Amino acid sequence: MRIEPEIGGVDVIMLGAFNPAIFTPAWFVLHDLLPERAADSAEVELIHPQVTKFTFDWLHLQVRAEYFSAETSQAPHVRVRDLVVRVFRERLPHPPLKGFGINRYVHFPVRSPAERDRIIRTLAPVEPWGRWGLALGPDGDHGGMTSLTMSQLDPPGRTAGDRINVTMEPSTRIEDPRLGVYVCVNDHYSIDETDPTTSARSIGILEENFDASLKRSDDIIDHVMSLAEEQET
Repeated sequence: MRIEPEIGGVDVIMLGAFNPAIFTPAWFVLHDLLPERAADSAEVELIHPQVTKFTFDWLHLQVRAEYFSAETSQAPHVRVRDLVVRVFRERLPHPPLKGFGINRYVHFPVRSPAERDRIIRTLAPVEPWGRWGLALGPDGDHGGMTSLTMSQLDPPGRTAGDRINVTMEPSTRIEDPRLGVYVCVNDHYSIDETDPTTSARSIGILEENFDASLKRSDDIIDHVMSLAEEQET
């Protein structure tokens, strides 16, 4: 990427029906999914029938009744894919999965407010908003884009219902609030719930597409970063 993100990561979210209470650090250790020290050293936020949250080393895990999320902000990102594959192929192959998402996100700083405004105003110009839009000001001090999402529905060669969503916002996690940009690419895969092999198919599709999905997401993010540069006329 042309601008080094200060914060970034990958989150794999599986959609289905889960029992959050079973996904304790001890369960992951018992099934050889995490090292033994995770049972004692994981930072557990909550273990409950409705939600489980804990962090261990590179992994942040969150499970609710309708989704299972494995996230990392540390490279190599492939570890989240490998963990999810092992959980649902080796240990829990039977729960039906309804789909999944591969989410790539970054918070990156630009060098000046003008560079961030160049990105924002390129993707969300104020001029089409008429006199009210002009009142937002040329530098964003009086308002402007707070969240923008673009969606590609049914990408070529993919299952009907698949989509790629790209969201951009001013970042609230960069130290200087005038210099931060947040971009998240949600690559969503739909699964036919009537297919009795949904779990196996979901895991196979995740394995096959993970690397390409991250490459595509990084290309999109890099293009957003490029908009900070002044274009020659």
